[in-house]
Amino acid sequence: MPAPVATISLACCLLLAACGSSNTPLDAETRQTIDSIAVVRINVLREQMDTVCNQRRVAELPHLIDSIKQHRMREIQDQLKTVPK
Repeated sequence: MPAPVATISLACCLLLAACGSSNTPLDAETRQTIDSIAVVRINVLREQMDTVCNQRRVAELPHLIDSIKQHRMREIQDQLKTVPK
């Protein structure tokens, strides 16, 4: 079972197994379990996001820099046209 499905399944089991109404506070062990699952998932997602950000930076940054340079060069050329000779 993939990690996200296992995490969701465990969380659902914990919630369904809880006794009492939805207003009943969770016990310390249940809160600790939920916190532990959340920390693991957040760390996995953070690593995935960092990887995607790094890949996009490598792929897109050079194009953005070239575009900015071209725009600035056009601005400079336009300004040079107005300089008295």
